[in-house]
Amino acid sequence: MNKTIIISGVGFKLKNKLSKNENIFKSEKAFLNIGCATAKILAKNGNNLILLSRTESKLQLIKNSLQELYTNIKVDYQVIDLINKDSVKYFFSSLNKSIEYNYVHSAGLSAGGYKIKDNNPYLEIDNIPIELPIKEFEVVIKSLLLMIKGFIPIFKKQKSSRVVVVNSLSGIRAYPLGFSHSAAKGGLHNAIRSLSLELAKKNIFFSEINPGIVDTGAYENDSVIESVKKIGKEFGYKYDEIPKISPIAVAETIELCLRSEANIMTINLLPEGQWKHQEA
Repeated sequence: MNKTIIISGVGFKLKNKLSKNENIFKSEKAFLNIGCATAKILAKNGNNLILLSRTESKLQLIKNSLQELYTNIKVDYQVIDLINKDSVKYFFSSLNKSIEYNYVHSAGLSAGGYKIKDNNPYLEIDNIPIELPIKEFEVVIKSLLLMIKGFIPIFKKQKSSRVVVVNSLSGIRAYPLGFSHSAAKGGLHNAIRSLSLELAKKNIFFSEINPGIVDTGAYENDSVIESVKKIGKEFGYKYDEIPKISPIAVAETIELCLRSEANIMTINLLPEGQWKHQEA
């Protein structure tokens, strides 16, 4: 690829407390999110990285862990609020414009700091807070808009540029208990398609990654588990254990989109055993 890869939404969720200087990628005490797993795969393949998220302590630990494992690469990070215009503007003003970049965009509701009860977005219609659909839609759409606006002046100077956006199968298939989540992800799906059509003539190429349930720790609390079981039952699946994809598997598809000679427009990923319907 020979470009520095910028990855947003890089983090992890702890299962147990880490000991001092413990390598996050050697430990079994944490759930990696998709951005963090992507950083590992890209670093393993020799790419220099810039990691973005809201939490500096996690970014520092991820950076140190990557550089311990892969000594031949350079890892930088910056704290950023993806839906704050000034924060995004500051990030782009700090970039070294002599370097060429590609970008991996991974942003969910947590990027905006809005908290859902039990972190469960799969709610029956009577239980959905009135503000939730707007909050969820705002985070995924506004963050992408601000970041792409910032990248366009940089990308215009490059021969070609790649953007991989992590979306969700929720964006291309509806399901019960999905009013808010599917609406937000469906909006993101069409936003990506629109950007792809508009910017391809400027040699800016988009790929959309649509995973099903990913083992990031988001599906560990009882409320989410019961909701997903209820959704599965609607499609004839009875789950004792929720089927999940490893975030590393998602990261490997992201890496493929970045290095392929083809412009891979969409990849849909299901864990084995998850319900299949409609476009999935």
